[in-house]
Amino acid sequence: MDYTIWQIIIIVICSGMVLLSAMCVFFPQKLVDGMPYLVNSKLARYSDVAVRLMLGISLVLSSNAATFPLVFSIVGYLSLVAVIAVVALGNRKIENIVKYIGEKLPIWVVRLVCIFSVLGFSFLIYGI
Repeated sequence: MDYTIWQIIIIVICSGMVLLSAMCVFFPQKLVDGMPYLVNSKLARYSDVAVRLMLGISLVLSSNAATFPLVFSIVGYLSLVAVIAVVALGNRKIENIVKYIGEKLPIWVVRLVCIFSVLGFSFLIYGI
């Protein structure tokens, strides 16, 4: 099957997210401990925005070729809205949100979110 560049971007990003999320399923405390550093890192912030932007654009542009076009469009637009939210909120507000959520959620909830993340990104790979 011939893939477009947008579909290849989806496969690469989603594969990386599946691997990262799977690691966090087994080691959720490392994710919780590393979040304050990641929130304050400019490299992590710019990478986050770039990945979300590329994924969102790729999902929207590839939605007509996907197995589930509506799902791809919705997730793509949500990713683009997330880019706008991350940029608009700024570091301080995001840091406060991450700190609040990190203190309130038990570790099993973090693990559960990571499991759903693995399933969601795997679904996107399957649907492309």
